[in-house]
Amino acid sequence: MKIDLKIFKSFMELYYNWRYWGNLYKSMKRHSQFNNTNKELSLSYINKPGIAFSFDDSYRINDWYQYGKDLFGYYDVKVTFNINAIHHFEGKRKHTQEEIDKLLELQSSGHEIAHHGYKHRKATDYSNEFGLNKWVEDEIVSLFNWMENQSHSITKEKFKKPVSFAFPHFVYNFDNIKELIPRHFKIARGHMIKDNLTSFNHTGFAPSICLDAFYSSNLYFVKKMMKIAKKSGRNLIITSHSILPKEIDWADFGWGEESIKSGTWRTTPTTIQAIIDAARKSDLEFYTTSEVAGVATFIDPNFEKYVRKLISNPSAEWIPISELCLIKEMDLSNKGISNLDGIQYFINLEKLNLNNNKITDFRLLEKLPKLKGLNSDNNPVKSVPRKRLSGV
Repeated sequence: MKIDLKIFKSFMELYYNWRYWGNLYKSMKRHSQFNNTNKELSLSYINKPGIAFSFDDSYRINDWYQYGKDLFGYYDVKVTFNINAIHHFEGKRKHTQEEIDKLLELQSSGHEIAHHGYKHRKATDYSNEFGLNKWVEDEIVSLFNWMENQSHSITKEKFKKPVSFAFPHFVYNFDNIKELIPRHFKIARGHMIKDNLTSFNHTGFAPSICLDAFYSSNLYFVKKMMKIAKKSGRNLIITSHSILPKEIDWADFGWGEESIKSGTWRTTPTTIQAIIDAARKSDLEFYTTSEVAGVATFIDPNFEKYVRKLISNPSAEWIPISELCLIKEMDLSNKGISNLDGIQYFINLEKLNLNNNKITDFRLLEKLPKLKGLNSDNNPVKSVPRKRLSGV
């Protein structure tokens, strides 16, 4: 009997796909510990489980921006974009101002812009050859400095200082992690380990599963893994790289033969949307990696400066979300604040004074379910859409 090799190849690919993802799911289920968290006490950022999308390699910024901006929305499906300063191809150039603007516009939509190494070098290879200190200097500190020196060409908004790190190529060892945590970051994302889930307020290494075509992602098992996250009360970090429809030909980018493998590290908007829909159906939250680590960040330095006066350790490297969730009243009048990013963490806030600031966008107040008293006079925007605010 003659065997159709094309059909046989497709069958074997399907077989190995189901075996790989099936074994991954079984491993997660075997290592997970389940709890019975009361839904009525399930609070975002504190104990409500969720998923955290994490996208690597910022030379892919154009597809992140084109296909991701509307897909993720404004402070809706918050994700983490892990960036480098250097384009992987095109002569290893630095990011253009247009690309920097796009990254900062993603940040202003509620997404985290995180650290992925200055030149995307493999942590183990570089540190083994040149030493850990040299790796930190060239890959970690260099990107910190580069990010600090960038700003949006129009709004002048700057990058927040990164809280999380994603290891390039998923390559790392214990020494790399120890060198980074907690001196430079609170959390460092890698690849799979044990149950692949991360608890809230996590410090240290965080595992993830990769959704890309390189791994022939299997939505059936990904959804089952999300149910494990829900049942365990923990968070599932889902890694990807490019966001591209199937019909987009990678060769059209013109990056040559050396980029072909990179073209397999991609996920379709349709797949991402299916995961978003499944997460919403299961009442899972959407977090950035820094939020999983329990860290609140702020675009406006004046806002952050005031918030630091409210926490137990004002000089701490990171502001804990758990403390902000306890605050019920806040007077931000006359603070020179122009951006409310970070206000979403004050989920128990009842009274808020924003009088006499420079605020032009009040949409984030819709994230405050208990807000009853609001003073927003003397801001550039004359009125606040109070009908959208549940208690005001």
